[in-house]
Amino acid sequence: MKIIIVGAGEVGFHIASRLSIENKDVVVIDQNPQALRRISDSLDVQTILGSGSSPIILEEAGLKASEIMLAVTDSDEINLVACLMTNVISPSTKKLARIRKADFDGYHDIFREKAPYIDTIINPEIEVVNTIERLIMVPGAVEVRDLADGRLRLIGIRMDPDSILAGRSLSEVSTRTGDSSFLVAAIVRNEKMIVPHGNHRLLPNDIVYFINEKGKLAESLRIFDKTARPVKRALIVGGGRLGLRLAQRFEVADIKAKIIEARSDRCAQLAEGMDKTVVLHGDGSDQDLLLEEHIQDMDVVVT
Repeated sequence: MKIIIVGAGEVGFHIASRLSIENKDVVVIDQNPQALRRISDSLDVQTILGSGSSPIILEEAGLKASEIMLAVTDSDEINLVACLMTNVISPSTKKLARIRKADFDGYHDIFREKAPYIDTIINPEIEVVNTIERLIMVPGAVEVRDLADGRLRLIGIRMDPDSILAGRSLSEVSTRTGDSSFLVAAIVRNEKMIVPHGNHRLLPNDIVYFINEKGKLAESLRIFDKTARPVKRALIVGGGRLGLRLAQRFEVADIKAKIIEARSDRCAQLAEGMDKTVVLHGDGSDQDLLLEEHIQDMDVVVT
């Protein structure tokens, strides 16, 4: 499989590293010779100096023989043009692009359904906000992932030492729950993953990954002696792009939120853009400020 990566930054480097380990035929394109040198010195991949938005450079990289083109530069515009030119030169090549500016949020579906026909769009900020939101809704979870278009969830829970399931085998857990929709998929113990069988026992501090139907989350959490407590009040420390996106999600979910931001000019911008969120100018590590804002009454704090 041949894969072209446009962008030799941190994201491009780590993708190329993973793919080279899997013995994929990888070509990395970037305009920064130092970034390319780092890749060529560390990885067994081909590098090309130039712009990934250039049709000449893309053809030189062997685009017509490539199955996938990944556009992951720091420039959304370059990533979009790279996908557009890929669609013109090699329509059958799958296109994945990192697009992070909020200006493009409303156009993701259009980019998928019309030219440049991007197969997968990844916005790192949206992914982070989605992850935070999922973790907030599942108390005690170390990881939450949606499966099957959100109909199922993969949830990782750390086993508490005093949990009623500690020391029990999975067959005992299955008998106790009697729920066929609850499936333990993996156990992580001492940083090693175990594909479990019925005789495997759950031990304190294990991270247990289970799959269940989204509507049965509360029942599954009760098995682990955890309850899904609704979040009513939240404090966000940091009013950057992530803080703004998260506050907007909280407003839609009718969660009363406050943002603490150290930059006065950014506070003014946030106050203008928020309908319900309270914006506070100050240092999020200031204990007096946190006490004044009744941090003890918050259901969740996100920094």
